[in-house]
Amino acid sequence: MTKKRQRRILPRRLAILVVVLVLLVVGALALRLWTQSGVNSRAEAQTLTNPDAPLAPFYTPEVLRWRADILRWAQMYHINPNVIAILMQIESCGSAEVLSGAGAVGLMQVMPYHFENGDNMLNPDTNVALGLSIYYECLTQFADWDVGRAAACYNGGPGVTQQPFSQWPPETQHYYEWVTGLWQDVVSGAQTSPTLERWLAAGGAGLCAQSALDVPRTTPSVPAP
Repeated sequence: MTKKRQRRILPRRLAILVVVLVLLVVGALALRLWTQSGVNSRAEAQTLTNPDAPLAPFYTPEVLRWRADILRWAQMYHINPNVIAILMQIESCGSAEVLSGAGAVGLMQVMPYHFENGDNMLNPDTNVALGLSIYYECLTQFADWDVGRAAACYNGGPGVTQQPFSQWPPETQHYYEWVTGLWQDVVSGAQTSPTLERWLAAGGAGLCAQSALDVPRTTPSVPAP
C-alpha cells in the first residue's frame, strides 16, 4: 500500500472510530437516563405497597416530626409511608403518648388487648408495628385492598364493613371520609390538602394542639366533616 493511499484511509478510520465512540457514549447516557427514569417512576408511584413512594408534604408539623421514622417503618413493613402518616394524623396527630376515652393508646391508637404482657404500649416502634398489623389484617378482607374500607375496619372493627355504609357508626363514617380524602390528595400529588384543612377545622386542630404538648391526654372522637 502506498503512503498516499495510507494517508487517505487513516482519516476515514479515525472518523469511523470517533463516530463509534460517540454512539457508545450517547447510548450509555440514554440507558442511564432510561434506567433512572424507571427508578424515579417506581419511587413516585403512590400505590399502597410502595415503601419508596414520597411522603406528601401537607401533614401537620406534629406528624412530620416523625418523618424519618415513618420512612423507616414503611421500609420495614413494605407499605406506602403515606398510609402510616394518614393513620397517625387522624388517630393521634403524632402524639406517642395520647390516650383515648376508649383506652386506645399511642401513635396508632391501639387497644391494650392487642399487646403482649410486658409490652411498652406507648413505645412508637411497638405501637406502630401492632397498628399496621391490624390494618393489614383489615386489608385482607377486601380482594382489591380497599384503603378506605380497611381504615373503617381499623376504626370500627371487622364487623362494621360487612354492613352498608349508611349503617356504620357516625365516627366510622367520618373516619372513612377523612382517610379516603387524604389518600386521594396523596395520589393526586397535592402539595396542600383540602381534606386535612377540613379535618383540622372540624376538631382535628384541638387534637394537634394537645399533641404539641405530647403528654398523656384523652382524645376527642373523630371529627365530623
